[in-house]
Amino acid sequence: MNIYEKALVDECRLDSWLWAARFYKTRSLAALNIRKGLVCIVGKSRTKPASALNIGSQLVIELNLVKTTILVEKIATKRVSYEKAKLLYKIISKESEETAVFFRARARYKRDKKERRNLKAFKEKLHFLSDN
Repeated sequence: MNIYEKALVDECRLDSWLWAARFYKTRSLAALNIRKGLVCIVGKSRTKPASALNIGSQLVIELNLVKTTILVEKIATKRVSYEKAKLLYKIISKESEETAVFFRARARYKRDKKERRNLKAFKEKLHFLSDN
């Protein structure tokens, strides 16, 4: 029996599982994001860091403006390698359209170097004309 097998149980804390599945670097960071509302268990009205997580539970996790729905397939309380951590869950859906819309809108308003240079020259001309 290795460490990975010892770490498997029937249920565990939500923040502990997020840490073990390598969604967050520390357990306190996971707990903070749960309290902020960035992580929630589907079907529960209020999610707390100490909420019990079972096999078959669905989680909605918002990381870097990407909303991901995952299905918990295995429970682990100890942190495992990345390859083994990927086996703990299955990604159901990923909604990154909000991110794409945000970056498209941002790119639309950002001027390139040539436009900025032309705008600066135009403002200097206006300033020069107003002094006369």
